[in-house]
Amino acid sequence: MPNDFAFRRELALAYQDMGYEITFFENPCQHYELASSVDDDGINMQYRLHVGDAITIFSKEGRGFAIVRSIFSHEKNNQHFAFIVINRFEITNLTKLGCPVYRLQDTRQICSMSIVDTNSTVHFIHCCNDGGCNTSSGHDFGNNLYMRNIYFFKAI
Repeated sequence: MPNDFAFRRELALAYQDMGYEITFFENPCQHYELASSVDDDGINMQYRLHVGDAITIFSKEGRGFAIVRSIFSHEKNNQHFAFIVINRFEITNLTKLGCPVYRLQDTRQICSMSIVDTNSTVHFIHCCNDGGCNTSSGHDFGNNLYMRNIYFFKAI
């Protein structure tokens, strides 16, 4: 992820959403493939995020869904803050196999990890089309439609 002006502006807005003042950022970001958190007892996992995971998020607009594109930390005032870069899903009026179909937006957004609903598991499946996804080259990611698998459940 570039450390360009647009990225710094988005990071400043993420800090502002968290209630911090917007300042000039001199410190570089550290990027990760995985982020996890455990309870104070050191045993119980609160959440585990991987780049590429579909997640449930809370925002001003309400509950929504997104894909994690990047996980990074940034140091400000001798404190480390964790952020994620996401692409949001938007609902369409389509269904497939009785499941709602979503469109993955191509706009990135930097957010605090606090927007992630760590109690919710969500599963999205790429809506393959006959012309591009069933070839030996794999998925056609120009096709940005995904089906939310509402039939997935976790056995207890």
